[in-house]
Amino acid sequence: MINDQDTPRKMERVSRNQVETNERFYKIPKALFENEFYADMKLETKMAYAILHDRFLLSIKNNWIDKNGDVYLIYKNSDLQTILSVGEKKVISLKKELADFGLLEEERQGLNKPNRLYVGNINVDFEVIHRVSPLGDKELSKRQVRTCQNDRSRTSKTTAQEQSKRQSSETNLSETETNSFDEDEVTDNNNSQKSQQSFIAIGKIIQTNPELRSVVQSLIPDLLLNEPQQAEIVVRALDRGYHFLTTELEKGNSVLTLQKQLQGVAAIKQFLLSVGYKQVDYMHDHLIDISQYGKYFTSGFENRLKIAITTSQLASGF
Repeated sequence: MINDQDTPRKMERVSRNQVETNERFYKIPKALFENEFYADMKLETKMAYAILHDRFLLSIKNNWIDKNGDVYLIYKNSDLQTILSVGEKKVISLKKELADFGLLEEERQGLNKPNRLYVGNINVDFEVIHRVSPLGDKELSKRQVRTCQNDRSRTSKTTAQEQSKRQSSETNLSETETNSFDEDEVTDNNNSQKSQQSFIAIGKIIQTNPELRSVVQSLIPDLLLNEPQQAEIVVRALDRGYHFLTTELEKGNSVLTLQKQLQGVAAIKQFLLSVGYKQVDYMHDHLIDISQYGKYFTSGFENRLKIAITTSQLASGF
């Protein structure tokens, strides 16, 4: 009798369908979050950069390389509209901001020919304002979270830098010209789709409330990169907290009124950031399961806000 262990296992070949439906991710350079040069870039713009950069493999496949050896893309505005779930004006605005930061150029090819898109290299020579340890693929350990907290505590204050202006033009492609890469588009799995939707949702929240931009980038830069779904929950909590504080200030809350007298127009944002830091620090010492990050942040943050506006900072500790 032949032992099962002695029987060679029949190999199952990987099919095309398995390759095309395997989990895939867009890669966003950490420098877009860590370097002061990109501190004021919108989150949606950073996502757009990742999407465009992801097309390079297709460009190589199609031999889209100019005489100088530079790789270019051919990508319709409508494709970006679809993948980002935004309108044409928004896509044009995102492309313009990429151009302002020196990360995108469009080159006209003449009548009835599509524009070539050139994606620029990330500038890594500027001062690092955020440096975080990667969260990893599995459960976030206490040691990892504390490491992120220590790195975040060294965050330095950033200043905006004026960017050079470059005019962007729209890209128009005929159906014939797009057929060569339509076949390359495959369906992402549920996790990848949810992550992408979270990035877009976060961008829309910050677009509506720009005061949150620096708060989010200071509090959860690592979470934005590694756990966008949890980051979305945190950003929504911060947005609700901002409006809560604004309303209480309008009602004449004494604690917030004093803060405004001391800090001026930035009082609400600084108050929100201070309370947020307290909650994040607490979670760094106690939270184990990263999948519960958003839930526990929201609950603790809301409670701390209510306490903070009714007692002095020294007495409550938030």
